[in-house]
Amino acid sequence: MRKRRIPGVVAAAALAAAALGTGAPAARAADGGTAGAAEGVRTLTGTAGGVPFLADVPEHWNGTLLLWSHAYEQGGGAPPPEDADPAHPEVRTWLLDHGYALAGSSYPYAPFATREAADGQLALLDWFREHVGAPRSTVAWGRSLGGQLTAVLAERHPRRFAGALPMCGEVAGAVAGANAQLDMAFALGALLWPDADVRTARIADPAANLDRALGLLRTAYRSGPQGRARIALAAALADVPGWADSLAPAPADPDEEVLGQVLATLYQNGSFLWGPGRAELERLVGGNPSWNAGVDYAAQLDRSGRRAAVDEAYRRAGLDLDADLGTLAAAPRVSPDPGAVLRLAAQASVTGRVAVPTVTLHSTGDVTAPVENERRYGDLAAVQGRSGLLRQLYTARGNHCFFTGAEELTALRVLLDRVATGSWGPSDAASLNAAAAGFGPGYDAMTSYYQDGVRDVAPAFEEYRPGPFPRSPLPLPLP
Repeated sequence: MRKRRIPGVVAAAALAAAALGTGAPAARAADGGTAGAAEGVRTLTGTAGGVPFLADVPEHWNGTLLLWSHAYEQGGGAPPPEDADPAHPEVRTWLLDHGYALAGSSYPYAPFATREAADGQLALLDWFREHVGAPRSTVAWGRSLGGQLTAVLAERHPRRFAGALPMCGEVAGAVAGANAQLDMAFALGALLWPDADVRTARIADPAANLDRALGLLRTAYRSGPQGRARIALAAALADVPGWADSLAPAPADPDEEVLGQVLATLYQNGSFLWGPGRAELERLVGGNPSWNAGVDYAAQLDRSGRRAAVDEAYRRAGLDLDADLGTLAAAPRVSPDPGAVLRLAAQASVTGRVAVPTVTLHSTGDVTAPVENERRYGDLAAVQGRSGLLRQLYTARGNHCFFTGAEELTALRVLLDRVATGSWGPSDAASLNAAAAGFGPGYDAMTSYYQDGVRDVAPAFEEYRPGPFPRSPLPLPLP
């Protein structure tokens, strides 16, 4: 049944144990941690700026440090330190074998790139410089929440980094992402359970609120074509696709797409729409940072890449789409707490002011951070005149952050070559797929939430240009 990759916390602990070995005496590190050796690699642990970290330094370090920013995992708390992608141990091994030093800190899980997370990563860079040595170049990279944090770090601290690789991140920025989530939750409530006690903001009991919403979502899906059509409309307003299975092809039928949208909401996105993830966001910024006052949902649907699927779903259901858009237009809107919006923007806004060579990697079927995030990021970079520093790469695959080790290493090498040479090499899909295939067996494994086992898959880079981010920028409605 539902099966996912090794969680980051488990993988990081396993990597640390493997690096330290068993039975070997450990030496004290300069910051009060431990230093171990395994196959010529020094593994350093400790705290920097009060935040635990882990760093691996190969015996023949090439002078480049890769700073890893980890993803969000539901459940909260601070994960064990991570120094490289925990989903792909072969990536860590390849990088160490090729002389790259790795480091990462264990900032607490949070639903956006918090100031504390950024400060912890910067403190780790200071520690590394003092206790290991000054890197010739430092590259930031990370995935999901860590992808957003990578973009924030590179924009705001360009002197600290030679390049950046944000993968599958909300690079449209945390305010835009929270608004998109609100749009989907708002539309589901207004169309499917307008009288139910389900809140989209200022949630008093997030666990109970989430249980009610997911139960109503299941009921709506099982009710037949009319419920499914309205789910399709709500998901389209946030451009959430239905490609929930990383090992399956893209859904070819609106009914299949709605099933994928429901599965993604049940298992991955619901917490941020109605539950603890949403409540934690509001706690951290001191109020509700999202609003839909002034939003024209008919125009937003026209911008959505899912419009055709919605039209077909409504045709099959015999529903009047204009009538439902009228229902959304008449429904009471959600107002923000302006201070919360400003605090969220101050910590995790992304402006497109790309200041160092940056490569992004995103799957076209991402159900949690829709690929249209990349369009917003690219458009912002163009407005700032920074497009020449940006390369955006795409894989034709579903779900959130499901890349092979070969695909991640290929994207990283595109960036590292640009940092080393000062010019971009080939980044067309054919060249990227050939490069990824060159890593050979052991780098092409893929798992799935929905299928058992592991399957070897071919590289899936493709030429792609996302549609516009669905929620157009709106001025903050001030009282």
